[in-house]
Amino acid sequence: MSLGKINGSSIVFLVKDIKRSSEFYRNLGFDYEEIGIGEIKHIHVTRDQLTFILHEASNPEDVRPFSFLKGGPQWDAFAYSNEVDVLFEEFKTKGAEIAYGLNQDPYWNEFAIRDVDGYVVAFGGGVSK
Repeated sequence: MSLGKINGSSIVFLVKDIKRSSEFYRNLGFDYEEIGIGEIKHIHVTRDQLTFILHEASNPEDVRPFSFLKGGPQWDAFAYSNEVDVLFEEFKTKGAEIAYGLNQDPYWNEFAIRDVDGYVVAFGGGVSK
């Protein structure tokens, strides 16, 4: 029996202000696409193989990133790259808040940004040659 193949995924972020949140990611080089039918509206922001689905909260107090919760993980999303150092410099130049990093060693490199809603997005992997 053959197993079905999964070709990708998207991460959903509940945001306070969908316009402000989408502009943050657009500034970092993400493409923008409005999606939805009727009252259900959200925005996809995509860069390469990473897509965030931004959905505006009815109540801004409902926006609570996992990284803020006691006992929660240190990040809300994790992405991989073979050019972590290039992304770090690009995002820093574009004014993104650096949550931590750039940590470099021969085996693993990692940094994270904090978006306008407080979500911490980490990027890990190799560095450019």
